[in-house]
This record gives sequence, structure tokens and C-alpha cells, in this order.
Amino acid sequence: MFATLQESENGEKLYMGNSATSEIKGQGKVVLKMTSGKELTLNNVLYVPDIRKNLVSGSLLNKHGFRIVFESDKVVVSKNGMYVGRGYVSDGLFKLNVMAIKPKMNKINPSIYLLESPYLWHGRLGHVNYDTIRRLINLQNIPTFQIDKSHKCEKCVEAKQTRSSFKTIERNTEPLDLIHTDVCDLKGVQTRGGNKYFITFIDDSTRYCSVYLLKSKNEAIDKFIIYKSEVENQLSKKIKALRSDRGGEYESPFAELCAQHGIRHETTAPYSPQQNGIAERKNRTLKEIANL
Repeated sequence: MFATLQESENGEKLYMGNSATSEIKGQGKVVLKMTSGKELTLNNVLYVPDIRKNLVSGSLLNKHGFRIVFESDKVVVSKNGMYVGRGYVSDGLFKLNVMAIKPKMNKINPSIYLLESPYLWHGRLGHVNYDTIRRLINLQNIPTFQIDKSHKCEKCVEAKQTRSSFKTIERNTEPLDLIHTDVCDLKGVQTRGGNKYFITFIDDSTRYCSVYLLKSKNEAIDKFIIYKSEVENQLSKKIKALRSDRGGEYESPFAELCAQHGIRHETTAPYSPQQNGIAERKNRTLKEIANL
């Protein structure tokens, strides 16, 4: 695990929060190979064999220019606006996703890091069932895993919980009669191209979804023009209505463009995201897939 290690013989102690002490056996440099392909170099890392988990100080990462964002059960690490890696909660700790490590200088169990698993792919593929995961394994499209069907995905359990139903809205039968749209924030993590947001356009009839990346929300109108030109040309039809929330990106000149082309612009009532639920749910699913 250590790229370099200078052994310590001066008997230095590390003091724990419970007043216990452990002897520091050395200090060196550790290079973590993230599953994103990026490398995270940690200098002046203490080698303490008595500590059975490999711990990284979030405050020290912040001190050295890294940005750490905690969201629900996930942590995202970035630097200078560029994505580095992520981790997930396990046993009360956030575990970074790193490539498999073969420890040579110690016997610390590297399994504290999240590696590839069927549950990770379950989320990456939009929370598909495990029978689908097994078929993909048989087709050699994803790595081979042992699947424990008794494992419960917390997000799937939450999604199946019920609440009072909303009034059923009749679905349009013709393509382009109604398009749902929503802009979603990538929570400060930029793509390689410097994009911070994405916008979706979903046909109410076919449920076909188009996704465009945005560097700023002001680009929403430009992406809609591209989308409008493409689908109207391919289907030889005109968009009749567009449904969005009341975000600033959908105000003038977006509303003016709709008016110029005879497109009815429907906006949701305040605090009523269910009125544009198709776009809201799609964006949530896309974020879960992208974040894995």
C-alpha cells in the first residue's frame, strides 16, 4: 500500500479518542488508485499496525485543496473543479472507491475500500433486478460476482414505500404533443468537459428521453433549440406543449421562444414537483447511475 515508507524507531505514540495509545511504526507516501482512474497521493501517512482500517483525514484533504461534498450516503471528492473519486457509507464510515490493493508491508485488510460488486452495478444500471445482473454476467458484459438475493437495496425499499396518490393525469397519445423538461445540478462536480448541469427532454407519449450537458443554466434555451430542430425534423411534427418547473432558466427568453413558435409553456405550481414528475424521476435515476 505504501509507495515509500520510512520506518520509525523512536517509539512515537498515536493517542486515540478513548485515551488509548498505539505505536507509530513508520511514515511514508500512499498513492490511491481511484476507480475513476485518477490517483490520490497522500504524503506523511502514518503506519500504525494496531489500527486495522486505513483512515484518510477529510480535514487534511480540504487543507490541501480538495473539495469534499457529503450527500446522503455518498461523499464526492474533487479538486480545482475536477472530479477525483467518491465513496459510500459502510459501518458508519465513508469508504473511498479504490482499485484492489495487495498489501506488501502490512496485514491491514484492504476490504475497507469499496470495490466492484453486484450491488454497485445494480445502482449503476438504474436499480435493475438481480436476474438482469445475472444475465449480464453470463453475457460477460460486467464482471463476475456472487449475488446474495437476500441483500436489500435501501433506495429500492424507499422507492416502494407508498404515499397518498395524486390525481391521475391522462397520457398523451401522439409524439411531441407534450414534452417534459428539467435541469439538474451535478452538485458542484464538473465533467471532463467542464459541464456542471444536464437538461432532459422527455416525450410524454413515447417516454423517449434526450439528455444534454450544460456548462451553465443559461445554455438551456440553446439545447432546447437543438432538440426542437432534431425531433421536429425526424418526426415531421411540431412540439405543441412544453412542461417545466418555474426555474429561472425557463423564464424569458425561453418563454418568448415558446410563444414565437406557438408552443404552450406549462409550468408547475410552487412546491408541486409531482406535476412534472416524469422529468423529476428521470433526472433522479440519471444522477444515481452517473454517480456510480
